[in-house]
Amino acid sequence: MKNRKWWDIKATTNAQGAVVELRIYDEIGFWGATAKGFIEQLDAVAGGAAEVIVAVNSPGGDVFDAFTIYNALRRYAGKVTARVDGVAASAASLVVMAGDQVVMPENAMLMIHNPWTIALGTAADLRSTADMMDKARDGILAAYRRKSGQSDDELVAMMDAETWLTALEAQSLGFCDVIEEPVRLAASTNAAGLLARFQKAPEPVKALVEGAGDSPPANDPPADEPPPAVAPTSNPPPVDPPPAPAPQEPVPAASAETASVLAAHVFNACREANLSALAESIVTASGLRDRATVDASIQSAKDIAGLCLAAELPERAVEFVRDGLTSDQVRARLFEAVTASQRQLNNRQRPTAGDVSASPQGPKAASIYAARKGGAK
Repeated sequence: MKNRKWWDIKATTNAQGAVVELRIYDEIGFWGATAKGFIEQLDAVAGGAAEVIVAVNSPGGDVFDAFTIYNALRRYAGKVTARVDGVAASAASLVVMAGDQVVMPENAMLMIHNPWTIALGTAADLRSTADMMDKARDGILAAYRRKSGQSDDELVAMMDAETWLTALEAQSLGFCDVIEEPVRLAASTNAAGLLARFQKAPEPVKALVEGAGDSPPANDPPADEPPPAVAPTSNPPPVDPPPAPAPQEPVPAASAETASVLAAHVFNACREANLSALAESIVTASGLRDRATVDASIQSAKDIAGLCLAAELPERAVEFVRDGLTSDQVRARLFEAVTASQRQLNNRQRPTAGDVSASPQGPKAASIYAARKGGAK
C-alpha cells in the first residue's frame, strides 16, 4: 500500500484555546509517507494552537524521520504534551522525548535501545555506515539526557541492554512526568513483524501493541436447557423424541500472539543463516499465514540469496523475496541482468576461429632462433 500515512492530525478547541492532537499509531517513516509530509501538515494546523498533544503507540521506525519530528516539536512555541498510549519503542521513544510533559498510563511501556540498520557494500561502505550509526546514537543519547537528566554512562548501559520500562520505572528515571489510570489500548498496524526485531520484547508489550484481547471472545454455544416438565398421562408417547443435535464446537480464532511467534521464527532463522536483511521481505511475502508457509518462504529466501550471490548481485535478493518470486523466476531475472551488463561492457563482435588477423600475433621462439643463426654466418 503506497502513501498510507502513519500519523493522524486533528485540531480541536478547549477553554485554553486551539489544541492540535497528532497520533502516531504505526511505524514511523514507512508506507511511502515521510516526516516531510508530517511536518507540513503539522505546520498547517498548529500555527495558532496553544498546545500540541502527541499520542504515540508505535514500535519505532526510521530514526532520521523521528529526529525530524523531535526537532520540529522542540521548536514549537506552545506547550507540547507527549502521551504514550501503548508502547513507545525505539525511534518512537525519541519522539516522546520532545514533550514538555510526558504522560504514560499505568499499562504503557517505553523502550530505548541502540539504533540498528541493514547495510550492503564494500568494507569502506560498512565502516561509513557504522560511523553514521554512532552519530545517530549520540543524537538519541542527547535527547534522552535532556529529558531524564541521567548520565551518559547510565543511558548507554540501558541502550546497550535494550531496556523496557513500565510507566513507574520511566517516571523514576525521569523519562515520564505524569502517570494516568490504565486505558484500553488501540492496535498498532503490522506490529508482529516489527516487535520480532527486538530480542527482549515482553509478552505483555506484544499484547499492548497488537491489541491482543481487545476483541471480545466468541460467544460460547448456548447450553442445553433441560426439557420442560411434562405432567404424567395415562397414554405415554409411542416413540421417544429425537435427541437434540450436539452443539458444534466453535473454531478457535487465531490469536495475535501467533503472528508474533511466526515473526520471531523468521527473524531467528534469518539471523542463524546470516540473512537478516531478508527477514522483513519474508514477513511480507509469507503474510505470516502459518508455519508451513513461513518455512517455505524462508527456504525460498535462502535459495534466492544463493542465486543472487552466485550472480554477484546479492542486493537484488531483498526485492526478489519481497515480491514472492520463485527460484526459476529469479534465475530468469538474473540472467537478463547479467547479459545486459555484459552487452554494456563489451559490444564488439568476437573474431571467428579462421580470422587470424583479428588475433594479436606475438613473437615466436622459432623465428627468433632462425634470425640469430642467420646472422652468425
